[in-house]
Amino acid sequence: MNTKEHLIVYVDDERPNRIVFEQSFGARFNVRALPSGQAALELLRNETAAVLITDQRMPDMSGHDLLVKVKQLYPDMIRVVITAYSDLDPILAAVNEGLVARYIIKPWDRAEVEQILLWSLEAFAMGRQKSALQLRLMQTERLVTLGSMAAAVLHDLHQPLTNLTVNIERLAEHGQTLSKLKRVFEEATLSKKDRQLVDELFAELPDLSRDLLTSCSVMTNMTVGLKQFLKAEPTPEPSGVDPVPIIHYAIGVCRETAVRARGRIVYEGPASLPKVHIGSTELTQVLINVVANGAQALLARNKSGGRVVVSAAEVDKQVQLTVDDNGTGMPPEILRKVGTPFFSTRPEGTGLGVAQCRRLVEGTGGTFAIESTEGQGTKVTFTLPKV
Repeated sequence: MNTKEHLIVYVDDERPNRIVFEQSFGARFNVRALPSGQAALELLRNETAAVLITDQRMPDMSGHDLLVKVKQLYPDMIRVVITAYSDLDPILAAVNEGLVARYIIKPWDRAEVEQILLWSLEAFAMGRQKSALQLRLMQTERLVTLGSMAAAVLHDLHQPLTNLTVNIERLAEHGQTLSKLKRVFEEATLSKKDRQLVDELFAELPDLSRDLLTSCSVMTNMTVGLKQFLKAEPTPEPSGVDPVPIIHYAIGVCRETAVRARGRIVYEGPASLPKVHIGSTELTQVLINVVANGAQALLARNKSGGRVVVSAAEVDKQVQLTVDDNGTGMPPEILRKVGTPFFSTRPEGTGLGVAQCRRLVEGTGGTFAIESTEGQGTKVTFTLPKV
């Protein structure tokens, strides 16, 4: 490949950075370094470029604003952003919006950036030959990019999550002494309001501690599982879990959203079910995702009387779980896209939740299906093999 054939535009408001970039890559690539987004747009009006690399933080026009304009005006151009490690949130948004294909963290490594430049030129050339192939390539690259970002986030999440778990365990230990304290408070002279607060503390602390510990355990297992997945390490086969406690836990996690929607979430099913062939963390992920989507649909419904019904039943050698809401529902053209990575009906969504649910369920040999009618609601049904 002739690396000088196509133009690479580098945008950075700091002159030393532009000089370093041109000196590092100018000998092998056709690089033009510019001081602002406006200068880049003026250049692109007269010249065709294959790749745009822009710093995120710039005065007047930010890197994000420049990427939005370039995507609209020159959609075939491969777009890359350079950012500080602390700016991962806006970069995640840029990846989800399709503004960038890759990102580079400061201080950048010369060999890494060179490989990104080579990849970008190949992707641009491929796009000219076959746009559908480039689209698949870009979608794959976005998944890889999200994976690398997830690895960075997981690394930083471990310590505060460990600290949170330790503190909640200590809180649970304090909760075990409540029976002794209760006798002391029963003999104390308290106002009616203070008495009510104390009674609520005694009644709620054990359950709150237990639920918080469960949440920490789920999050810890999710981070461990995701790190193993990102490293392509084999995960142990699930030995089977009881789905009923997990159903109730997922309902508890999502209940606040339903309450805000003036609706409710209920479980209609047997008190006991056979164990199913899936990990407890994985089943928790699936149920929370699906039930939360139903609760969000009640919010969008913006009318009282909404319901999310979770039901379960044994069907042959499987357990069938159904989450049925009477929210806004979806038209057929939206329903066809649900579960596609990066497609979401919510502005803050990534579209990865349903895709992950489908992967986890079908990975056990189960099935995952969604039915929806606009204005009436959505029904998610998935099956899991019995142990």
